[in-house]
Amino acid sequence: MTVRSIRATSGKSFKAWKAMSVQYFAKVKSPEDHAAFQRIVKHYPSCTYEEWLFREQKKMADWRSRRHAIKLVEITPAAFEAYCKKTGKPADLTTFLKAVTDMAF
Repeated sequence: MTVRSIRATSGKSFKAWKAMSVQYFAKVKSPEDHAAFQRIVKHYPSCTYEEWLFREQKKMADWRSRRHAIKLVEITPAAFEAYCKKTGKPADLTTFLKAVTDMAF
């Protein structure tokens, strides 16, 4: 089915058929896990768990306002350490964000 035939049958423009981008966010369950990530992950935010949660919710709201889908990915310090060992990557913030994205699939 071509774009024109989809548009003709649905009555909607092509933009309505575009897939939304997905933004992945870490779902850190507890302040203890947050503190563990602060020790393990280089350049991880040094703020309290509540402040970090507030900032993440603010970022999610910003992405939602731009019509992006949000997906929370549960991650634990043990799972992140295993990911670093498996991939051979350093335990820094870039690797943490990549791990969150990879664990989403």
